[in-house]
Amino acid sequence: MSDPLQQSQDSPEPELAPAPKPDPEPKPETPKRRGAKLWTRDFVMGTIVNFVLCANYFMLMVVMTSYALNVYHAPASVAAFCASIFIIGTLVARFTTATLMARFGQKRTLAIGAATEIALTAMYFLGASLPLLLTVRFLHGFSYGTCSTATATIVTAMVPPERKGEGIGYYMLSVTLGAAMGPFAGIYLSNNFGYEVLFAVAMITAAISVPCVLALRRPAADRAQAARDAGAPVAAHAACATDAACLSESFEQRAEEAALADIAAEESDAPAERNREERAAARLRIPSTRLERRVTNKVQGSWAERFIEAPVLPISLVAGLIFFGYSALLTFLTPYASELGLSRAASVFFVAYALSMFIARPFTGVAFDRYGPHPVMVPAFIAYCAGMVVVAFMANDWALLGGAMILGFGVGTIQSCGLAMAVRETPDDRLSVANATFYILLDVGVGIGPLFLGLIEPAIGYSNMYLLMAGVGALALALFLVVAKTEL
Repeated sequence: MSDPLQQSQDSPEPELAPAPKPDPEPKPETPKRRGAKLWTRDFVMGTIVNFVLCANYFMLMVVMTSYALNVYHAPASVAAFCASIFIIGTLVARFTTATLMARFGQKRTLAIGAATEIALTAMYFLGASLPLLLTVRFLHGFSYGTCSTATATIVTAMVPPERKGEGIGYYMLSVTLGAAMGPFAGIYLSNNFGYEVLFAVAMITAAISVPCVLALRRPAADRAQAARDAGAPVAAHAACATDAACLSESFEQRAEEAALADIAAEESDAPAERNREERAAARLRIPSTRLERRVTNKVQGSWAERFIEAPVLPISLVAGLIFFGYSALLTFLTPYASELGLSRAASVFFVAYALSMFIARPFTGVAFDRYGPHPVMVPAFIAYCAGMVVVAFMANDWALLGGAMILGFGVGTIQSCGLAMAVRETPDDRLSVANATFYILLDVGVGIGPLFLGLIEPAIGYSNMYLLMAGVGALALALFLVVAKTEL
């Protein structure tokens, strides 16, 4: 009986001995669980900011040519330039926003840009002269480009890596809604209430962005920069989950250890040691191709490195080709539909287009995160080409609206998933440059498209022009297959 007693005496000791209180110590996963949350206050506020500023942009863009014609009696070419000079200002801002954010901080740059948008929208009331209108349009475009780049940088940085496609898909719905509601509101208000009412509504719309910007928490990049400027240790950057948590020294130590562990995991070449989220990100990683390495070698060490994120250029070029074709819809769909007697359907083309985007984007984002780029992007390129063919041969309203739905899925998926591919592997300190690079190529595609297509359309006609855009989509697909070679 002594042995059982000894065993009974020994048994409590092993139960007390496994006092593995170090196990709760791996609770630096708290920031990771918190980071895996998508619908945070900052994400919602950033998406609202992007929506209202997009609505302001499209609201004024669609009426600016007619406004210059009717109010300033400008020649048709100058009136069209009043609209397009906005894009020039936006393009200039893409090159400078990263520098502005590095100097003044992301949130402060966004806040100043949003306030400037309100002031510039108010200046449309002046109606002083055509040169002043052109100046305001350029500055307004610069302000919008600054805000959209800053917002995209802030939001894409807060989206968890394993939910990049889903998160950016939801975020890009703000552009979809702005592009659908803005033109409708602009045309309706200008036709029924006049330009003054339109400008007032546009100014109020832009003003909604200011409280949303102020409600944003200070981005992690801004806190890290402030810590470096103050000479604080890097641990201040690791303890960025909440400002209140920074008061706990023990949490700082755990967060610093977690940050160091993350860095070690990223630098390690052994995927088996990565956690579930890191393995998912590694599976979807866009590895360096020969084209990407060649572009990177050209850009690295040159003056362009300040403004361009070289690894992002190939996928940005793919998206730019798609938006080159998209410019044919923006510029020539209305006269083409009028020529075919389909003006009624053309008036709701972009509503159907936006509806298709709105329905598809959440699902395509989740599929992108789960299965990688190919299963999502390849069907989108095929849909883009098919939609252009449908528009080229459309003979009735239903064909036009069907083409709009197909194109909405194609363009919307390529834009949102392309941006997710661009920023997925970009370091935080280059995220603003990566976003700017992506949008520069989109702006260039939309900007030069009307100029080039306007030259060839009289020679080949609208139908053949849209068939040519289907060919551009096929070229973009071929380039995508070169750029996005995923690891198996």
